[in-house]
Amino acid sequence: MKKYLFILLMLFTLPFREGTGLGLYAAITTEQEQQFKYYWYAARQAIEEERYADAYVLLEFCHALNPDDASTVQFLGLMYQAMGQDEKAMDYFEQAYKLAPNDYWRSYLDTRKRQFLEQGNWEMVLKTQDEIDRHQPYDGYSAYLRYTIYAAQKKYKKAFAALDKYLEKDPDNLRFLMLRLELMEQTKTKQKDLYAMYERILEIDPYNLSTLNNYAYHLATHKGDLQKAERMSAITIREEPNNPVYLDTYAWILYKQGQNDLALFFLARAWDCAFDDRTKEEIANHIKQVKSKK
Repeated sequence: MKKYLFILLMLFTLPFREGTGLGLYAAITTEQEQQFKYYWYAARQAIEEERYADAYVLLEFCHALNPDDASTVQFLGLMYQAMGQDEKAMDYFEQAYKLAPNDYWRSYLDTRKRQFLEQGNWEMVLKTQDEIDRHQPYDGYSAYLRYTIYAAQKKYKKAFAALDKYLEKDPDNLRFLMLRLELMEQTKTKQKDLYAMYERILEIDPYNLSTLNNYAYHLATHKGDLQKAERMSAITIREEPNNPVYLDTYAWILYKQGQNDLALFFLARAWDCAFDDRTKEEIANHIKQVKSKK
């Protein structure tokens, strides 16, 4: 307590530096305004120096002088957040948000969203993100968050809508085009539309190996153009000669072309390069099928 009293006494000996306060004093007298400014400036200094106990006392004085000053309430929230007291921080962030929603929405809404994410409360995460989007333009983070939640819930129309809304703003964004392609592959999109998306991505990035591989494999397994499939697959194994998935795709295309011996050669290489059981199992099934046709 003696330390706090010393700080308060020192405040009255400090010259006030204009411009340090925020000027939100309409509801208080001139004398109170001067007191507010002194406390405010000292509190800011204490926060910058991580003297949070001192800052708390000073900010509470500011809050008592002007309870409707959103900046004071916001700083109290930030102070508690820095000390790891998230529940108290959240209370102050909410108060600041109610007092000045256009100025202090981010701390409150981002903290609330993080809490709901930790709880796995996806409905409230999305509702909070809706509120955030009313304060700022729809961005990639919002799109990706919505896509992730909706895809996990198998609400595919909403997942597509989240991606498409962002792609309207940035139609050549490769990351979001790849996410859309992945969703199309999962949902058994019409072959024509799927191939158009493969082509769209390869137009932007001709050496996108995962797209080349998946496109080639889809052609091979759906009675497509095997020569085109082989050309694309050859690029992938040239760039990554020890990738078991790419080797397996190339072997399967060769098998579909009737080149069984060569297919077995690449399947053997794929097996040697594979590390996980799932990949080995798929390669083993392909080897069995090719051998059964010899």
